[in-house]
Amino acid sequence: MPEKEEKSVVRIALDAMGSDNAPDVDVEGAVQASLKSDVAIILVGDEALLQEKLDAYPKKGNITIRHAPEVIGMHEQPVMAVRQKRQSSLHVAMRLLKEGEAQGVVSAGNTGAVMVAGRTILGSVHGVARAALSQTFPTMQGEVVLLDMGANVDCTVRQLCEFAEMGVAYSHYALGVETPRVGMLNIGEEGGKGGAVMREVYHILSEANHINFVGNVEPRALFEGKADVMVCDGFIGNLFLKTSEAVALFMGRMLREHFESSSMSKIGAVLARKALGQMRHRVDPNEKPGAPLLGLNGTVICQHGSCSPRGIENAIYGARVAIHNNLDEHIYNNIVKLRQAGLGDDTGSKDAAAPPDVVREVAQ
Repeated sequence: MPEKEEKSVVRIALDAMGSDNAPDVDVEGAVQASLKSDVAIILVGDEALLQEKLDAYPKKGNITIRHAPEVIGMHEQPVMAVRQKRQSSLHVAMRLLKEGEAQGVVSAGNTGAVMVAGRTILGSVHGVARAALSQTFPTMQGEVVLLDMGANVDCTVRQLCEFAEMGVAYSHYALGVETPRVGMLNIGEEGGKGGAVMREVYHILSEANHINFVGNVEPRALFEGKADVMVCDGFIGNLFLKTSEAVALFMGRMLREHFESSSMSKIGAVLARKALGQMRHRVDPNEKPGAPLLGLNGTVICQHGSCSPRGIENAIYGARVAIHNNLDEHIYNNIVKLRQAGLGDDTGSKDAAAPPDVVREVAQ
């Protein structure tokens, strides 16, 4: 019996030095996640400091520490930082996953460094040209998975089609959507909208019978809930993310100014407090399961650098769900289906070009 219990435990390596307020929020989030679930967490970072922070909690759950003397800062150049700081908390956490000591990695550190380390240390699922950074957004009907969010600025036909397959796997096996609807973020709904790459992707996904493709989707329709998975290149995705965050911040400030403008408005604010709290909870990134890097050989979850302990906790839960549901295997199976639908490995060999030499050097 004890042996079976040990096998059921999910081991997650947490880059405990990566967030803006590390290691306090990281340690607290790890403790909460370990006490509430079956995860075993490896805190990676300055051993003495992490032990001091961990000792402050009377109950800690299943948590161990792995020493890493270096830290990759938020403003460091990702490729150089990963190449030069091989004893960083991020690098050590990725190696734990690579060597089988952990089944997933969670980091609220430098997202660019996480992506470079993931690509060079873990590599991609067989058949995947590039891993994609995904993020969930609230809609009027639930949630939508948007990818890519910035890991690949200039995307090819092959990559965008693979993003669709990876998004379907994540939406179904991690978020529980039975038959995910796939859309492509575009400036219009017609099939002829967008550049040559987007038009070709539209044609391929329309012909792929195993994909529930709903066509091009404009931003308004995205928030209305027309699709469960939304595909775009990293430039568009990152711009959409930052614009959405800016609009949410602007609207929040507008509401605050309005509610503080008069005595009657203040009374209205008190009456609306519950509804406003529910809305804030729904859009709070700390309540999301992090931003998965889909397509890597292993589960890697990114979180905002300014996240709270709750954000770390939920990112750990997100990694746990992906691991329990064998997400990597389902991504591979979906890529096979894509090839069978007519997009072979040799299609657009230019599209599937290897990462730049400077990135490959990191792995050497």
